[in-house]
Amino acid sequence: MKKIIIIFSALVFSFTAIAQSEAGQESYAVLNLYNSAQMTARGMNFIPRFLKDSPSALSNPATLDSSLCGMFSLTYTDIFAGSYQGALAYSHSFKKLGNLGFGLQYIDYGSFSRTLANGDDAGEFSANDFMLNIAWGMEIEKDIYFGVNFKPLFSSYESYSSFSVAFDVSAMWASPSKYWQAGFIIKNIGRQIKSFANQRDTLPLDIQIGVSKQLKHAPLTFYIVADNLQKWDIRENDALNPRTTVEIDGTVKEEKKFSAFMDKTFRHLKFACDLKANRFIDLSLGYSYRQHKEMAVDDAFSMAGFSYGITVHYKKFTFNYARNEYHNYGSPNYITLSYTFDYAKKNQSTL
Repeated sequence: MKKIIIIFSALVFSFTAIAQSEAGQESYAVLNLYNSAQMTARGMNFIPRFLKDSPSALSNPATLDSSLCGMFSLTYTDIFAGSYQGALAYSHSFKKLGNLGFGLQYIDYGSFSRTLANGDDAGEFSANDFMLNIAWGMEIEKDIYFGVNFKPLFSSYESYSSFSVAFDVSAMWASPSKYWQAGFIIKNIGRQIKSFANQRDTLPLDIQIGVSKQLKHAPLTFYIVADNLQKWDIRENDALNPRTTVEIDGTVKEEKKFSAFMDKTFRHLKFACDLKANRFIDLSLGYSYRQHKEMAVDDAFSMAGFSYGITVHYKKFTFNYARNEYHNYGSPNYITLSYTFDYAKKNQSTL
């Protein structure tokens, strides 16, 4: 009963925080970046499934369990044009308190030229984000799991800096066979504590639900996730590509209602599939319709929206490589290396 009260209180707090969020320009997109190759391979920053991947569990804290105890992971990403991301994650289990996850995420946007009003060179400056993750998760009832992630974020751009605090709240359900699994998360509940200037920005709230299904007689697992459920129409407004056009003869051509409805619907959906090639190698493929529509180049073949990756298991080591196709002219590569320490499982705290 106490566990149910904790869950109910957390959800009440979450929705209260959402209702009281301040108006302002949304910022801190870094909160939704992928922090591991396994997430990137599926094109999802919320994976509704228990995976052998401690960074993914930080993004869905309800999936923190004892199978991750002692797993330490390092991730490196070459983002774009001299920018890079580094991340580390570790998880540990306690018999009574549940499962804890810890992570650090650092994004370096590179060096920029500083110029005066008259155009004179005044040297260079840097910009970076630094985020801490402290997550907790446990099974609260049979086949029902709950988790919370606390994310303080510090940003430094030239001589300006800001500090924000965010929370994620997630829940998972798994069938007794574990073939079916489903989850729900509210990401980035919180506020900016210290702003860059006098204008306070809001955090990129994201409500997601998802389901995954592992086939019983084939080495395949399928995923579908719906994100940004807090807002129905998340299509971009592009003045150069309006959805209502005017023909040469002056006729106004409006977007068809059914086409608009389907476009708005699929902008929320992400799809992925895993193939277990053998006991050492897993392959993953993902697709985001929204990313494809926003990043594809007209009149040119584009892989924008697709993501793919490979996972190799060898004894206590796990190697992951993934690539997320953003644009024809460049896409980031993610590499994650994990190692599981045996001593952690053998010496789990009795707390």
